Amino acid sequence: MQSATKKVALVTGANKGMSMTNSIRKSVRRIGSTLIAATLEVHIAAAEAPVFDFVAAEDVLPKVLTGYGLLPGVVRTSGNTGPWDQPGSARTVHLADGSTAREQVTAYEQPVYFAYRTSDYTFALRYLANSAEGQWWFKKDGSGTQVRWTYTFRGKNWLASIPLALFVQTQWVGYMRTCLRNVERQFRS
Repeated sequence: MQSATKKVALVTGANKGMSMTNSIRKSVRRIGSTLIAATLEVHIAAAEAPVFDFVAAEDVLPKVLTGYGLLPGVVRTSGNTGPWDQPGSARTVHLADGSTAREQVTAYEQPVYFAYRTSDYTFALRYLANSAEGQWWFKKDGSGTQVRWTYTFRGKNWLASIPLALFVQTQWVGYMRTCLRNVERQFRS
């Protein structure tokens, strides 16, 4: 619904010659009254398949979601209901502060697209959001892969979406940026 989309912020700087710190493009937007979406893009100097395989791996979360600001890192996952490359498989994600969230694969199209849904938060986010959808796209781009990650939170209601948008802008985007930096480090020569 394009007419309901309101740009909250846009920062760019994706020149391939720039350092990783300056090469991540970011946008945060509000969609309708309760959806808040953050998108980050980066160029990784590796082929699509290895980048996809690393990002979508069952054991990747503690390696890349290492924490940012008020958000603790992931320490482990448990309770997998099936192979992580199968839509419908779910697991519990455990954070360093003892809190958890549920994660379920919604799409797995190696090497171009991976998606999942998070819900059942046991930390403060449970008061602001019902769930979130994460989507990763991988596209061959010159000598590497253009990676785009969108994370869309579904606010509990329009009122909760106000502090949710602030949380996304001040904390979640930094968490995503830290993750992408960790992915990029994996593929440095």
